[in-house]
Parts: sequence; structure tokens; C-alpha cells
Amino acid sequence: MSRLFGWDIGGAHLKVAVLDESRRRPRLVWRLASYEIWKGREALAGRLRRMREEIAPGRGASPAGARHAVTLTAELSDVFPGRDAGVRFILSACRRALGPRIVVLDHRGRLLSSTAARRTPGSVAAANWMASAAVAARALGGEGLLIDVGSTTTDIVPLARGRAQPRGRTDLRRLASRELVYTGVLRTPPAALADRVPAGADWLRPAPEHFTIMADVWRLLGRIGATEYTVPTPDGRGRSAPACARRLARLVCAEPRDLGAEGVMRLARFLARRQIDVVADAVRHVASTIPEARHAVLAGAGSFLGAAAARRAGLRTRRLVHLLPGLGAEWDQVAPAACLALMLREDRG
Repeated sequence: MSRLFGWDIGGAHLKVAVLDESRRRPRLVWRLASYEIWKGREALAGRLRRMREEIAPGRGASPAGARHAVTLTAELSDVFPGRDAGVRFILSACRRALGPRIVVLDHRGRLLSSTAARRTPGSVAAANWMASAAVAARALGGEGLLIDVGSTTTDIVPLARGRAQPRGRTDLRRLASRELVYTGVLRTPPAALADRVPAGADWLRPAPEHFTIMADVWRLLGRIGATEYTVPTPDGRGRSAPACARRLARLVCAEPRDLGAEGVMRLARFLARRQIDVVADAVRHVASTIPEARHAVLAGAGSFLGAAAARRAGLRTRRLVHLLPGLGAEWDQVAPAACLALMLREDRG
């Protein structure tokens, strides 16, 4: 029996899920680690190796019977001169950390050898959505959408006849089809969501500085806790509600005392509604391409945001983790990594 590892290598997070087939009832075990690749790309191989050792201790970097499937989005980071160079760098780090038994997900849902992936880097760049969509489509069976809200972006993928049915496959085409929305529950700058925000009796243009992020908003509203705030804070300070309020007030160049406690919360609620609006608008657009769609399958750290957007668009909602019961808790928080491990179970090549 094998230990099947799925890896999702992003620019801000590293995610791994392991399906241990040696267990009587296979379960997914997963880990997520903050890692900003632009601050030290040379550390990537070491970080991957440590994560593998932590999740499967004492078994070496590439134990007999272990298989690794990789998907990646970190190649878009401007630490690389171009996307192709980023893909090749990341795959080289994976080979050093995980050994040669690596396959890489492409935009068509195929698992390529690392050699083939290096030859065609554009086919594997930013393909992580396909892992979640392929598994969600089979689990749902009928028509619907996958809505995976992560820390940085949101994927909205049409599902029909047990298969993912995207209109776009590259980031560029997915942005055009609105199947990729560049907004996420943690890292999105609030100034990107609205031209004017409420501040007392006024509506002000927000300061487009790195003063605050949407993690501060959702933390203040109680939708995430300090442990779910898994990215560095803009000011390097804490993740408590008062610290989040201080950062959010700076969106209008203020202090919390200038706005008052209710004024800060009014600002947070407004921005939360705006982000839901942005996602819901895209959900409606993508759903129009699947006229029979009635359900949204939810995944990601921001599944609560995806659920609100789906309901606003008139869809019923199901969590991906509930469509595939018995595999463990909350693994859809790292859906692409977990779904890659499940895909390895089906792929015995």
C-alpha cells in the first residue's frame, strides 16, 4: 500500500495532504504553512522537506511506496523573471525535496511526469483548480459549480456530467471568463473592492496602501480566528481584534478612536458585503453557462464567503468535505492538495 502525497505550492502558502492507504480506513491528513516565496525562494526545497517529515515523520524524503503529485501557482511571483522559469525552478526544488517519483497536474487534469512538465511549463502553471474541480465534479454528479475561495483568489468552475467544464484554462482566459476572481479571504487589499468607503458621515476614497488586508475585516467580524489568519499582518503586529481595528482604520488614514468602535465595524461590514458582491456577480455569470446548475460545491479557507455568494446567486450549497465523507475533517481547506492525493489513488500508472 502507498502513501499518496498531494502538494499545492503557492506564492503565500505551502499545502500538503497525505492519503495513507496502509490504514484500514484511508484518511486525509493535511498541513498548511505560510511561506512567501518572494522573500526567499532558495528555501523552498528545505521547507517542503520539513513539511514532508512533519506529516510523515521518520520515513525519509522519498520512502518506498510514497508517491507525490504537485500543483503550483507560485510561478506567478515576480521573484521569477517569467512564468516558465518559475515552473522549472519550483519543480527542481520538488525533486530535491521529495525525490524523483513526482507527477505534475496540468490544465486538462492529467498527471505528467516532472520531465514532461518541465518541457511544457505553460501546461502546468496555475492548474491547481483542476484538481478540486475534477474531484468535485465526480462527487456531485450533476450540474453545478465549484467555488473555492482561498487566501488570495477565488476559483469558480462549471461542473457538468461528472466533469469539470471550464471555458478558460490559463489565468488570462480564466480571468476573462470570470472563472478566476482575484479576490481572497485573507490577502486581498480592501482598497481593491470599493472606490468609496464609509467613514462617519462621509464616503471617502480608500488609501491604496498596504495598511490592511481582508483578513482584518473577517477577523473583526468573527468569521476567522487568529489561527486562521495564516498570512503575515501588514504592520508585523498581532492578530487580535484591536490590532485588526487599528490596521483597518488606516484605510481612511484614521485611528480607531477617530471612527469609534461602531464606525470601524461599519467599515468592516461594508467591505465584507462588497467582497461577497464581487464573488456573487462572477458566480452568476459563470452559472449562466450551465443553465441546469442548482448547486455550488464549496471549498477553501473562505468557504463561508463562497457560501454567501452562492446563496446570493440563488444556488444551494454543499461543502466538498461533506460530499466525500469518511476521509477526515476540514481537508477541503487545502482542496487542491487533498484532491491530488485522491487522484493519485485512481492513477496507478
